[in-house]
Amino acid sequence: MLGHLIRLQARSALADFPAADRHAAAADHLAGRHELPLAAVFAQWYRALRLAATERAPAAEVEAAYRDAAARLDGAGMPGLRCGVLPLALLCLRLRHARPAQADEHTDWGPYEPWARPLVLLAQERRGEAAAALRRLPDPPRDLLFEALWCLAARAALAVGDRETMERAHTELAPAAAELAGAGSGLLTLGPVSEHLGDLAAALRRPR
Repeated sequence: MLGHLIRLQARSALADFPAADRHAAAADHLAGRHELPLAAVFAQWYRALRLAATERAPAAEVEAAYRDAAARLDGAGMPGLRCGVLPLALLCLRLRHARPAQADEHTDWGPYEPWARPLVLLAQERRGEAAAALRRLPDPPRDLLFEALWCLAARAALAVGDRETMERAHTELAPAAAELAGAGSGLLTLGPVSEHLGDLAAALRRPR
């Protein structure tokens, strides 16, 4: 089971969804055969990610899929996954559809709050505060959401013209140029890392 879930994540990162689909199906089969309900939760999140990675999928349909997947976390005994993941997935979805971040101050971003905050402030038209929050931003942990969080920082940096953060983001994202940002988590994506790198490179070429 663990092997199939790891392969699902790895193939998702490379946008090899036919292979990831096979691993998701195998995980579902094992989950039913051996009564492993948590594996089915991961598989449902993957299918929401899969839909999100399909550019033709309507945003409302993807959001509904994410909310359905998140509902299965209630009582699943995975607080580390439950806290902040749905808002983060929806933020990624909104940015991919060129929409501002959700600006509700009551949103529980969990551990992802530092990377969401500058974008929330921009959505509230508080550019100066967004720039200040971006300057305080720590490097994200080197986990499966590393590239996604750097892409959030990159989007905010592009919006406020923070060249230092743009340069840092470009350096950190360059090794993952062939991947989908965040998809290695099996949960969410901010689209091709190469697109973010292209936007950063174009901005950095402009005269100061």
